[in-house]
Amino acid sequence: EGLIKALDLAAKYDRKLVVEENVVGREIELSVLGNDEPQVSVPGEIVPCNEFYDYEAKYLADDSELIIPADLPERIVAELQRLAGEVFKAVDCAGMARVDFFVGRDNEQIWINEINTIPGFTRISMYPKLWEASGLTYSKLLDRLIELALERHRENSQKLYAYDEGAV
Repeated sequence: EGLIKALDLAAKYDRKLVVEENVVGREIELSVLGNDEPQVSVPGEIVPCNEFYDYEAKYLADDSELIIPADLPERIVAELQRLAGEVFKAVDCAGMARVDFFVGRDNEQIWINEINTIPGFTRISMYPKLWEASGLTYSKLLDRLIELALERHRENSQKLYAYDEGAV
């Protein structure tokens, strides 16, 4: 009955609704850097001070915890890094992104939560912190992002298109 009421309410705001299983797991994030051959950082874990890692937990409350690197078995780290790189390539990202996952507390099952193509980039944001923990300083990270942007610009500027005149 509660689900039906919630769906009725949500349907007032959009014609498409997504209903997902509630996943109770650890919130794990990985930073990705690159164009066609992305590199992936060590994972970080967010332990929110509230039930959800919402605006208040991110920016207003001071008790959420960022654990870098996340304490995970090596096989899980390797799988998360592989998946983060695959997600980045699957949506044809360039430059940077952060890929967020849930990892089951009991069974270590992995769920892809979302990809953030414009992640926070302040000194307190997870994206640069994960790279710092992976051995890439903030200034070197900025240098690398500029290099990647120039590389992508050159690539886009040199594209040649061939087409069959009869098809146009």
